[in-house]
Amino acid sequence: MAGLTNFYNDKHWSFIFVTWNELNGQVIEVAENNRGIYRSILKEDAVKIPDNIEYVWFRTEVCKETYTYHYSFDGEHWFEIPVEFDAAILSDDYVAETHGVFFTGAFVGLAAVDYAGYDTFAEFDYFNYQELEEPTDNTN
Repeated sequence: MAGLTNFYNDKHWSFIFVTWNELNGQVIEVAENNRGIYRSILKEDAVKIPDNIEYVWFRTEVCKETYTYHYSFDGEHWFEIPVEFDAAILSDDYVAETHGVFFTGAFVGLAAVDYAGYDTFAEFDYFNYQELEEPTDNTN
């Protein structure tokens, strides 16, 4: 599994990643760990990566209280995973409710996990962190 993560600690994170399943071969999956409880999001609806695709792009868009994941096969045309995540799960206050006081804050980063134990590696070409402008509220 290799991709992009929103991470607080080992019990509070989410992850969009390339992996392999027996049904579709190489796919994009999303997972979340909330208070140490892991759940796969897409499961049988994991996004099949076409055989001719060499690269996969990921991004996350965080808007204070929620965030989403997106993927692209060409770096230009983006598709949103239709799941909105609660950003509170990655906050000091939320984690402190069950695990004591922490002050790490949330991180965005790259991640790779070799559960199969075959010394498989992932290659990342680049990582770009960019803060977006806050949307303006013109309803006043």
